[in-house]
Parts: sequence; structure tokens; C-alpha cells
Amino acid sequence: MVEYGAWLIAAGLIIMVLAVIAGRLLWQLRGQRQREQSERAEFQQETALQGQTARQGISILVRSYLAGQVGASECALRVAVLSETAAIESTLSEDVAVFCQMAAALAHIPTHGDWKALSPEQRASYSAEMGLLEARYLDSLQRAAERLSTIG
Repeated sequence: MVEYGAWLIAAGLIIMVLAVIAGRLLWQLRGQRQREQSERAEFQQETALQGQTARQGISILVRSYLAGQVGASECALRVAVLSETAAIESTLSEDVAVFCQMAAALAHIPTHGDWKALSPEQRASYSAEMGLLEARYLDSLQRAAERLSTIG
């Protein structure tokens, strides 16, 4: 009978140790979930802020385009980049798509340092191509820019 009581005490101790370990693991899991929730909320807030900043940038760019301060090619390239991080309402997505389509058509044309390294003949050829694209997209860019100028 004494052996039976010793086994019960040992089993009780093991159960208590396991309960303490389980409680500690649950506490750690709770803390981990809270950290993940906090990180997720922080990420969502940061993403929303980046989207808002991108929308404001698009608005400024298209207003500058409409005022003649920025060329259509430069505006299209910059709007296309900003649109990747901006959460654009579905009603305006077609307007952004116009700029993205023109940017895609311009993608093969060198920019920045690569542009400066081109010969005058190459620059003239690319400039003529840009002029043709700008003329082709002029009406749709104007309409899209007018609608996009109010976002932000």
C-alpha cells in the first residue's frame, strides 16, 4: 500500500510540473500573439501611410503635368512607380492604368545616367519616340490627370 501512495505522490508531482510547464507555455504563446498583433497593426499603419504619401505624390505630379511643369513621359514614369504603393480606389484605377501603359511603352528608353551616356543621335531618336507616345496618349493622359489631381 505504501508503494501505491508513493506512486500517487510521484504522479501528482509530475502532473503539477507538467501543469506549470503548460501554463508557462500558454503565457509565452499569449505574449507572442500580442507581439504579432502589435507588429501587424504597425505594418498596416505603415502601409496605409505609404499609400497616402504615394497618392499625394500622384496628385502633385498630375497637377504639375496639367500646369505644364512636368512632361508627360516623366509624369507617366513617376506615377507608374508611385501607383505600386498607392492604394487607388477602383474608380480611379483606369486613370492610373493610362499612366502605367505609357510608362510600359517608355520602359526601354534609358533614363538618368544612361540617358546622359547616349550619343546626340540616340537621344534625338528616343526624344522623337517619346514625342510620338506623348501625342498618342495626350487626350487620355489629360482626362486621367484631371481626375487624379483630386486624390490624396
